Amino acid sequence: MRKSTKRILVVIFGNVLLGIAIGVLRIGGMGTDPFATMNLGVSSTLGLTFGVYQVIFNALLFIVLIANSRELIGFGTLINMTILGFISDFIVFGFDGLAFDELSLFVRLTLLFLGIILSSLGLSLYVTANLGVSPYDALPLMIQKATGQKLSFGVARIIVDVTAVLIGFLFGAIVGVGTLMIALLLGPLTTVINKRISEPFIYPKARL
Repeated sequence: MRKSTKRILVVIFGNVLLGIAIGVLRIGGMGTDPFATMNLGVSSTLGLTFGVYQVIFNALLFIVLIANSRELIGFGTLINMTILGFISDFIVFGFDGLAFDELSLFVRLTLLFLGIILSSLGLSLYVTANLGVSPYDALPLMIQKATGQKLSFGVARIIVDVTAVLIGFLFGAIVGVGTLMIALLLGPLTTVINKRISEPFIYPKARL
């Protein structure tokens, strides 16, 4: 398989995993990642589905990205913008159609940990393929650029994530233990998966 085709497929698969992860986290009801938290709150207030609103908001961010950091745009940017929300909605609507009884705490915690693992794996694959970043993930980089690199990426990311969670909370989204756990665990888990799975798979060493 050609390297470019492989990376494209990895980007698609990684983003599908991210969409499934958001759906699983929504079903568990213990909180989602900051961006999904914000979009869930605002979309619910506006009466739009999560998927539709996420595309609209991503499109607005995309305009800002084009104006400020178009070098960050790639195939992965467009895939991430368009499919995550709809995949998440599909998972949630499918689950609701099964009409299960209220989930126990054990099941909700299981869904939380599953969502975190899927998020870490999906994020690792999509980012390691290096075919563009999502408009939301580009925001910290744009903040760094706007401040003349006076802020570190970590600080800029915290500012973006805290703002997103606050907006989500104000619009009635669930901000729970899952939101905190994702903030604390996603980065370290993704780093481990990068080294052990994503990098060896996408960029295998040449055979001697």
